Amino acid sequence: MRHGRPDVPPNPLLMTGTEFNQYLHRYDLAGLSQNERNRLITLYQSYPVPDLVISSDLPRAQETAALFGRGAQHIVDPLFREIPIAVPDAATWFLTRRWPSELWWSYLRSSWFFNIPPEGQKLSTQRSHKAIAEIARHQAQVDRLAIVSHSGFLLVVVHQMMRQHLLEGRRLPHIKFGKPTHYGWR
Repeated sequence: MRHGRPDVPPNPLLMTGTEFNQYLHRYDLAGLSQNERNRLITLYQSYPVPDLVISSDLPRAQETAALFGRGAQHIVDPLFREIPIAVPDAATWFLTRRWPSELWWSYLRSSWFFNIPPEGQKLSTQRSHKAIAEIARHQAQVDRLAIVSHSGFLLVVVHQMMRQHLLEGRRLPHIKFGKPTHYGWR
């Protein structure tokens, strides 16, 4: 599942590349608000308690994992972090102008496909294979395993697992904040 909604204001409409990177940094440092914790506690009451939860090491994922796990064993692993993204740190005319935030998001999404650092599609896929090996290792020991990560990386992991015929379930995971997607292990 994707982590709960982080306690950070929405990104501004217009930003320079530097301001956008600063927003991304604040997003990565943010945990969950009390309102989001309360929403997730209510949401998770109807789900069975997992035997094990693995989460990214970022605060929003760790807090979501603790709420979903409700006392279950919890492994924190930076391997399950979101795909690192950043606008290049250069003083070009384009990067120093304020542009709509969607332009920056679009740039980052397209740069991933072209393997532009910090982590392009090739590196994300390689990292997903390591994550899948960790999932398989833990899945062999428990009946109910929960993974709390980030939407971009989850999409890569689930896609790779589907290609390897390891999962049964939705082709794409829910990417709503804190919404679990159930998969069966093949």
